[in-house]
Amino acid sequence: MIERFKKLFPEYQVYPKSLRQKEKNSFFIVRDNRQKYLVARSGENKEIAQFEGKNLKENFKLCYLNHNNSELLRQTFPEFSPVSSKLKTSFGFGDRLGLATPAHIRSVQKHPLFPIFAQQSIREIFRTKRKMEDVMDSSIWGLLEAGYIGEWGADADHIKDIFHLKKGLKAGFSMFTIDISDHIKNPFKMSPIEQNSYHSSIPKAKETEKFFLNKEYSIAKKSYIFTESELKRIIITFAKGLNFVIECYRVLKASKNNFDFEISVDETEVTTAAPDHIFIVEYLRKNGVEPTSLALRFPGKFEKGIDYKGNIKEFEKSYREHYLISQFFGNYKLSLHSGSDKFSIYPIIRRISDTFHIKTSGTSWLQAIRAIGIKNPSLYRKIYRCAVQNLEKAKVSYSVSLDLNNLPSIEALSDKGLAKLFSLPNLQQLIHITYGPILSEFREEIYRFLFLYEKEHHQLVEEHLNKHLNILEG
Repeated sequence: MIERFKKLFPEYQVYPKSLRQKEKNSFFIVRDNRQKYLVARSGENKEIAQFEGKNLKENFKLCYLNHNNSELLRQTFPEFSPVSSKLKTSFGFGDRLGLATPAHIRSVQKHPLFPIFAQQSIREIFRTKRKMEDVMDSSIWGLLEAGYIGEWGADADHIKDIFHLKKGLKAGFSMFTIDISDHIKNPFKMSPIEQNSYHSSIPKAKETEKFFLNKEYSIAKKSYIFTESELKRIIITFAKGLNFVIECYRVLKASKNNFDFEISVDETEVTTAAPDHIFIVEYLRKNGVEPTSLALRFPGKFEKGIDYKGNIKEFEKSYREHYLISQFFGNYKLSLHSGSDKFSIYPIIRRISDTFHIKTSGTSWLQAIRAIGIKNPSLYRKIYRCAVQNLEKAKVSYSVSLDLNNLPSIEALSDKGLAKLFSLPNLQQLIHITYGPILSEFREEIYRFLFLYEKEHHQLVEEHLNKHLNILEG
């Protein structure tokens, strides 16, 4: 099949691992000097009419990598539809550009982890000017291209409203991460009058207090009791956010049977205490919500694109306590957000946890820009200047501590010296958080370069993700 296509159409390069057959129909991925295509061929002298493209000789059809054809491919091959990870140890591969799935596949196939190949937050989707369907489609084309066989997941990440929740449902995602940061309040920043007013505005606050007040939980030889003052603090902090979670869960249950449901409380100012964790899970279970995973705010700093900053022993103590609570309630796993490059705490998570979820985001994006720095210094210098110009605006949305004064002058560096920048945490954070303006200005140049240097790009991504997975798997 492939050899016949090569003979007939030598102008196309074939991805041999992509060949997939169903009954008498065959499908595989090819590329010319501009873009990639899906090739479809019917074995019964019939055109594969529903796929959009142009007919070639001998029943071959050159099809576009668009949403319609992606949907048709999923209908033909059910394995291209994402599924729930349940309680399996899982790893989220963020892919801002939609180009890295084949490299993610090569990395994860060496490790017994459940892969979440399609994962992007609403914030990232907006800043990269993509759609939720684009995130799904690019992963599916990557799965076909790399010849992936196995289960996989798709995470509609950091959902903050019902509108985008339904968008994720329609696009076919299998995991939904609900971010309640917009609903969380810090009672320590409120006056007593403000606390009382806000508390009285929370639906069923009195009923919730009655349920939890003086209730004792004995977990791993440790006792947790909800006092009146502590309970008031927790209700003010979390109740409205958890009510939003309940609403989201009911919307999903009305349309979908099996899905992963994650609650994110990590993007908050205050570290999640053990009573907070207990309250969150009990409150949700009391209202019929069964989370798959829970992302808490652990002590220390989880800044974008760099290793953990904080007291390792303090993190380990906190993580162990929260893990024991999760085991007490059961049926969900702890999730670590901003997990990119947190190499120093991976051994702790692996040692303590039977199962967990790690979520990475911009780490593959950084490797794409690193490839540009190595192979196209001129473009990289323009990207760097753009990042510096837009840094202050980008810092509003991200917790980072980078200091441009700690970076060498790019004007003074030789082209070969640019590669050394990528070992500097300040540079990693600079490029990590300014992806929006970078793509707005250099989108076509970046995509064109990565198309031409796909092998080098994917090799860097694979090598870097292997560092993560090798540590997580011991």
